[in-house]
Amino acid sequence: MPPKLPITTHLRLLATFAVVIVPCASLRAVRATIRAWIGGLPVGASMWNAFAGTLMTNVPADQLQVILPSTVDTYTAWMLASGNPSTVDVLDDDKTRLLWMGPKQGKKVVLFFHGGGYVMPLSKGHLEWMAHIRNEASRAGVQLSVCILEYDLIPTHPYPRQMAQATRAFDHLLASGYQPSDIIFGGDSAGGHLSLSLLSHLHHHRPSEAPAIHLTQRVQGCFLVSPLASFNLNSPSYRRWFSADVLDHRVVRKWGDYLIRNSPWQDEISAGQGWGMALDVSEQWWEGLNVVNRILVTGGYEEVFSDHIQQLGAVLGRNTSAEVVLYMAQEAHDGPLMDFAAGRAPSETTRAITDFIISSFSA
Repeated sequence: MPPKLPITTHLRLLATFAVVIVPCASLRAVRATIRAWIGGLPVGASMWNAFAGTLMTNVPADQLQVILPSTVDTYTAWMLASGNPSTVDVLDDDKTRLLWMGPKQGKKVVLFFHGGGYVMPLSKGHLEWMAHIRNEASRAGVQLSVCILEYDLIPTHPYPRQMAQATRAFDHLLASGYQPSDIIFGGDSAGGHLSLSLLSHLHHHRPSEAPAIHLTQRVQGCFLVSPLASFNLNSPSYRRWFSADVLDHRVVRKWGDYLIRNSPWQDEISAGQGWGMALDVSEQWWEGLNVVNRILVTGGYEEVFSDHIQQLGAVLGRNTSAEVVLYMAQEAHDGPLMDFAAGRAPSETTRAITDFIISSFSA
């Protein structure tokens, strides 16, 4: 659990809400409403994005982490409310934990990396989303478990800590008896970035404290939902004046700096090594990618990552013999999570991800 903040910090937070959050969110909501009207987006969701985006931009990471329950607390409470026992594996570093939905020795498994900019912990929406996928898989005759990585958060734990934890999690599944063809891994937003880091590690082993993975066959699949794929903040999708997205260049720059500060990230990128960012190195990094059977990339035309997501789909498609599908929708960032967080019906993007998982395992 993160340490509780002193009363003076709580007072500063209240002052930030009154003086900064409310007026900034109001102005951003006006812009989001205009963009929603232009783009045919739901106004309510766009206004929520405006408020959440203002919060993310103006509240320091340590305060957000105190406001929000931890990943394991959210998981434990949700499992208790759903009448299911909590099942937690501690990995061989004695720190990293895997949180299970469904039996640990199920026939098929999704290794899930949650989003939140590496700043925010797992949310209830993520759990509702994964439960939906499990239920739909069961209806289709696929016995599916989900294990969720509780990775360390920034700025306390910068890159490549999360990548090392993701690699340990994947190795743990193999050591537990799962074959690569029994596994699909993926995530949303920062979790999509982490999935790309793991995909890079399987393609080019990164010397680190994480284990090398020696695959005997291809992994069944990888899904990337609104993934962070570049720190180039000058693409047209970042420069919209009227935006309905929860993200903007300020929070991506600030949280991105948290991620890579005091890390080997820049040295790796300068050397053309793409473990830390898929599109900020030469496309040659991805040549001959043959570690996975199928890849799904999804995103929204209205999100700041839109241009990079479409570029990523094209780059992966040109450099692998795997089946690569790019699915774009008229929505903002991380549409499936936003649907479940708001209690809305699953969108077409959610159905595309669910169908991808079911069809991959059914095949």
